[in-house]
Amino acid sequence: MRKNVDRYPTPVLPRLLHAQGCHRGLCGLLRIAGFLCGGLLGGIVAAVPAAWALTPTVSPGPGGGPRKVVVIDAGHGGANLGAQGQALYEKQVTLAVAQRLGRILDAQGYRVVMTRKDDRYLTLRERVRRGNAASPAVFLSLHANASPDHSQRGVEAFVLDPSVAEVEARRLSRRAGGPVAALLSDVRSSLLLRESMRLGELVEDSLVSLRGSVDRGVRQGDYDVLAGVNAPAILVEMGFIDHVIEGPLLAEPAVQDNLAAAIAEGIGRYMAEPVQH
Repeated sequence: MRKNVDRYPTPVLPRLLHAQGCHRGLCGLLRIAGFLCGGLLGGIVAAVPAAWALTPTVSPGPGGGPRKVVVIDAGHGGANLGAQGQALYEKQVTLAVAQRLGRILDAQGYRVVMTRKDDRYLTLRERVRRGNAASPAVFLSLHANASPDHSQRGVEAFVLDPSVAEVEARRLSRRAGGPVAALLSDVRSSLLLRESMRLGELVEDSLVSLRGSVDRGVRQGDYDVLAGVNAPAILVEMGFIDHVIEGPLLAEPAVQDNLAAAIAEGIGRYMAEPVQH
C-alpha cells in the first residue's frame, strides 16, 4: 500500500455493512432505527431494494450477453481549453486519450459512453447528467495537470472529498424526502466513496507500473464533476502538460495509446474484483 495515499476514515455505516454484509447490515440499521422511532420504520425493512448494493450495471450486448457500462469524461472542451502545454491544450489531450480508451474498452466487451466525442463545451452538471443517464458501473473524468512553476510531474487520481459527498447525499435525500431516504442515501454515499477509492488505487497502480510515471497517489478533492455521480467515480490526472519533458510526451500518439491501455487495465482489474461490501 502506498504511503502517500490520502485516505479517509471508514465511517460507521460502511464498517457495519462490511461486518454484516450489505443487505443484512442495511436491514439491521433500519431495524435499529425502527426500534428507536417506536416501530415507525418496522414495515419498511422488507422494502429495502437490492439496488442499493453497488452491483455494476450491465446492458444487453451482442447475443444478449451483459456489457458493463463505463462512462468516460474527456475534461474541458470547446472554449474551455484547460491547461496549456508547449504543444497543445489539455482539452486535446483528454479527448485523444478518451477516444483511445473507448476503443480499447469497447473491444474488451464494455459498453462505452463518452460525455463528449468532439471539441465541445459541456457544463459540469451536464457531464454528470449524461453519465448518470447511462447507469454506469464506473465513471472516469480524464485530465492533464499543471503547476505554477512548471516543475511538477507524475500521475494521480482523485475521489470526491467525503464532506462534499455528504452534502450531495443530503441534498438528494431532501429531494426524496423522509428519514428512510436519508439513511439509504448515507449508506450508498459511503459505499460509493469506498469503491471510488478502490477504483482510483487500481487505475493509479496501472498508470505507474505501465507508464513508469511518478506516483502522486490517490487523493480527495472537491470536484463538481464527481459530485452527484451514481457510480464509483474518479478524476485522473494523466501527467503535467506544462512540464518541459512530460508535457511534450502527452502530445505523442504512442504515449496517449499507452495511457489509455494503462487506464483500461486498471478498470479491468476493478471490474474483475467483487464489490467490497
